[in-house]
Amino acid sequence: MTKVGTKTILGEDIYRALKEDILSTELPPGTVLDESNLMSRFGVSRTPVREAIRRLISIDLVGMEPHRSAYVKPLTFEDISEFFEAYQLTQRLVFVLSADRISEEQVAALSEVDKQLAKACRKQDIKAIRRLNDKFYGIVAAGCSNKFLQELYVKLREFSSRLSAMIHKSLIGNDWDSHTATLQRDHEEIIQALAEKNCDAIGGISDQDVALFKQKVYQTLERPIPAQARIDLPSVTRK
Repeated sequence: MTKVGTKTILGEDIYRALKEDILSTELPPGTVLDESNLMSRFGVSRTPVREAIRRLISIDLVGMEPHRSAYVKPLTFEDISEFFEAYQLTQRLVFVLSADRISEEQVAALSEVDKQLAKACRKQDIKAIRRLNDKFYGIVAAGCSNKFLQELYVKLREFSSRLSAMIHKSLIGNDWDSHTATLQRDHEEIIQALAEKNCDAIGGISDQDVALFKQKVYQTLERPIPAQARIDLPSVTRK
């Protein structure tokens, strides 16, 4: 561990900071993670930087080839296609179980997070939107009361973060209000169906939620849904 002023910087701190930058696409796909630059950024020695990079490799956000620097792993059309297949099936099951099992306290928590999300949307705060969106769907996942499904869904949601960030960055100054209004309406429908324990309605709402997300992703990429060819997606310009 290394101290900068009065703050102690650990590999855990670096890991969390880099993970957030990757998920919010502040570090776009393909970005090289130069150890010297990271040492300078965090004011640390090489050891905690390498520790953080190893952890990011272990969760498949970062890649490294022999004798080369680590890099943010690119998203591919194959990855996205497989993600949406798994995401649609998993989310529908999570939503239906949650509609049957979620507590009133959890529904109230969803409403509170949705209010915070509305404020973040008005401020166009992409990092806050990502964090609150994940919190919203995390509460829904907890409501299903199945730890295995919850863990799987949270992992899928993490993959979705970079896709969501790409969408939000592309829409700032371009149809932002319409997009965020749709997002809020989608969340309100989810909350209402869960509050009413409407298992029949929630499945259709889940499918609609995923379909809209998928449409936005491919609109952002300005490409049709591909065949099976593996193609690297374009990077998002760092701001």
